[in-house]
Amino acid sequence: MAKKINVMIFPDEGTDRVKRLCLPRFLMWFFVVALGGSLSLAGYWYYRYQDATAQQPVYQADGNLYTRQQAQITAFAQRLADMNEQISSLKSFNERLRQMANLDRPGQKDDIFGVGGRESDAGGAGVRLASTRTERQLQTMQRDLDRLNADSETERMLQRHLAKFLEDRRSILAATPSLWPVRGWVTSGFGMRASPFGKGKKFHSGLDISTRRGTPVIAPAGGVVTFAGWEGGFGRMLAINHGHGIVTRYAHLQKIKVKLGEKVERGQSIGSVGNTGRSTGPHLHYEVLLSGVPTNPMYYILD
Repeated sequence: MAKKINVMIFPDEGTDRVKRLCLPRFLMWFFVVALGGSLSLAGYWYYRYQDATAQQPVYQADGNLYTRQQAQITAFAQRLADMNEQISSLKSFNERLRQMANLDRPGQKDDIFGVGGRESDAGGAGVRLASTRTERQLQTMQRDLDRLNADSETERMLQRHLAKFLEDRRSILAATPSLWPVRGWVTSGFGMRASPFGKGKKFHSGLDISTRRGTPVIAPAGGVVTFAGWEGGFGRMLAINHGHGIVTRYAHLQKIKVKLGEKVERGQSIGSVGNTGRSTGPHLHYEVLLSGVPTNPMYYILD
């Protein structure tokens, strides 16, 4: 077998010389292999190009998904910041309400709302596990948001309970006869005393406040007039129902300035000191009854 290959090159017209090349046989095989490899490489890259072109919609969809997830993360972060601010404001306001109501802060172990349930892993039946870092981040932020929503609702419920408690307290305080009905000298206190009309001791159901005849008597709390007229030894007497079982009575009045069924306000003038009925001199007999039982008026007076 020949080890060389002769290549004849015929020139163009006008030239009478024929060129002859003598090439080694292995070089010819090298050219053949190189040509085949080049064609194979070109075919491979053409295939990759076609595959990349076919996958472009998928890459575009992935890019859009990533963009949406980043937007969700930004929105969640803003919502988390807003929720944290709202809850901080609620807790601060509720703390002021507790201070106003003179209530202790709920203990860490004794919350006003019961919670429970076992602790579990993130996975489990019905739970889709995140497959990417972004999805895991979104799930974590969603759990934080759910927790903040629950905390916010808890604080709002607590706020409503505190507001109702304060409203009830305000109503009770408004009904408490905390003012002196008249200024003067307390000549007889609540309880057992020597009878001013005979021998022995008798129970005195109120305070006797001595002052000049005609001195204005004021309502120590708001309420409704339930009696206005003459009542035996009490002379001209006035009774006011303040609600919550509290009733006040004013006896030996010279004049009554309000009518039966009239609504009166704290500090309003309701009558004047007199000496009517069984009395030894001008004074006001003042009583406070709780559920119909006489109590010491001094327990309620604050000023």
